[in-house]
Amino acid sequence: MKKSLTLLMALVMGLSAMAQIKRIAILETIDKEDKVPYAVEVMVRSNLTKVISNTPGYEGYDRVNISQIMDEHEFERTGMVNEEQIRRLGEISGADFILVSEAVKFDGSNDIFVAAKILNVVTAKTESEENKLMGMTPHDIQHGCESLANILLGNPDPHLFDRKLHEKEAAGEGKPEPDKAPEALAPVAKAVSKVGDLKMFPDGSRGLVFYVDGEGRGLAVSLVESNEYWDKSRRPSDIGMLDNMERGDTLMRYGEGKHCTQVIINALGSNGHAASWCRSLGSDWYLPSVGELYLLVKTFRRNRVFAANLKSSGGGEIDDWLWSSTENDKDEAWNVSSGGRLSGEDKDTKIKVRAIRAFMD
Repeated sequence: MKKSLTLLMALVMGLSAMAQIKRIAILETIDKEDKVPYAVEVMVRSNLTKVISNTPGYEGYDRVNISQIMDEHEFERTGMVNEEQIRRLGEISGADFILVSEAVKFDGSNDIFVAAKILNVVTAKTESEENKLMGMTPHDIQHGCESLANILLGNPDPHLFDRKLHEKEAAGEGKPEPDKAPEALAPVAKAVSKVGDLKMFPDGSRGLVFYVDGEGRGLAVSLVESNEYWDKSRRPSDIGMLDNMERGDTLMRYGEGKHCTQVIINALGSNGHAASWCRSLGSDWYLPSVGELYLLVKTFRRNRVFAANLKSSGGGEIDDWLWSSTENDKDEAWNVSSGGRLSGEDKDTKIKVRAIRAFMD
C-alpha cells in the first residue's frame, strides 16, 4: 500500500512539473528575399531552440517535424499571420506557443537583421517580440540568438555587459595611459556594497541595498514608492508566460522579478500599471517577485541599520501592503504586507509599489 501511495505521489508530482513546462514550437527562419544562406537560417533556428530548451520552465518543441506538419496541412510560410493557422498548429504539435523569426540580409553587408516574436496558440496574440542585428559567423549567430531568445522570454541579455565593455574599450576607457608603465599604476580596491548602503547607479538613480551575497551580487530598493493597479485591463487575463503560484513563493531567486516585469509589460503594455511604474524609474528597475519582496520586508523588520538608513535617505518606511510581480491566477497577483504576510489580491486593486534592481559589484 505504501509503495502504491509513493508511486501515486511521484506520478502527481511529475504531472505537476510537466504542467509548468511551456512548450514553444520554433518554426523555420523565414527569408522572403532569398538572400540569407540556408546554413545561416538553420543556425538561427538551432540556436534559438537551444536557448529556449536550456531555460528552466521552457522546452524548445522540436520532437515533431514542424516543417512537415506545415506542408501536410498547407500552412502559409509567411510568418504565421493567420490566427486560425496558429491555433491549428498549436493543436497539432502540442505546443503552447509558437516562435516565428525572419532574417534579412542587407546588400553589401555581412550582417543579418533577425526579427522574432512569440505567439500564444490559444489567443493567437503576440506575447513578446524583439529584433537583433548580428554577423553571419557561427560565433556571432550564437551570441545574437542567445541575446534575442533571452529578451523574448523576459530574461536579462547575457551579453549586455560584454557589449558595454567592448564599447568602453573602443572609446579608450578603462585602459592604462600609453606613457605609463603598468607597474606605475596603483592598484584600486574594489568597493563592496553592504546592506544599508545608499548606492548610486550609472543612470543617476539611487537605491538602498537590502541584499548582498558572497559573489558580489546585490539588490537595492527604490527610495520612492507609488500606489498602482497591477492590471487595469477591463478583463484581467492569465498571462501565459508567467508562472502562477497558488500559495505564494517566498523563496528568493536573484533577479526573478526582472523577468516577470518584462513578461507583464509585454502582455499588458500600459495596463500593467505597477510593472510600468517600476520600469519608468529606469530600464534596470523592476517590480520584485514575491520572494524578493518578502526578503525586502524581512530586512526592513529585522535590520535596524537598513530601516534607519531608508528613513534618513528619504525612502520613508515600509508600512503597508506591496505588489509583487508574481501572479496567482487570471484575477489575482501576490502582495506582501509590512508585517511579512502574503495574500492574493485582485489585480484591479490599487496598493503600494516599490521598485528594486539587481547589481553586481
